[in-house]
Amino acid sequence: MGMRNFSLLEAVEVALMMEEEGIRFYGLAEVQAGDPEMKQLLAFLREREHKHLETFRRLYSDIAEREGTPDAELWLLDEEVSDYFRSYVDSAVFPGKGAAERAIADLHGAIDILGFAMRIEKESILFYHELLCHSPWPEARELFEKVIAEERRHFRLIHDQLRRFGG
Repeated sequence: MGMRNFSLLEAVEVALMMEEEGIRFYGLAEVQAGDPEMKQLLAFLREREHKHLETFRRLYSDIAEREGTPDAELWLLDEEVSDYFRSYVDSAVFPGKGAAERAIADLHGAIDILGFAMRIEKESILFYHELLCHSPWPEARELFEKVIAEERRHFRLIHDQLRRFGG
């Protein structure tokens, strides 16, 4: 017997949790960082994650308002996609609340922190790209495209900073 399908409302809940953990991670990393330029980058990334959080909160409200309406059924994903999203959530960098604190405890120095930050951004891009591919609403697809573009910029900024530290 299969599990019920994973809805995009659930997927946006995951995105909200990922952004919240990202905010915590970047805040903790900023405190741990010694280099002023790195502190500035981490503060910038933390602030951008706040903006993403607000974006996803608005999307969540929009989806929740449509629940029970005929087009709400479009938000149910097929079994294969549902299985993928469940697997993704289980294996993500931030699989649940409190993951940022556990992650930062295992990181030592700028190269570790920046390497982990790149992983966060890569996983976010992958997750949001899947949401983009499976979203039936043009306004949601537009939102995912914008967030993906910004996450790519973050990845490049982190990569440049990592190279500066010799990583």
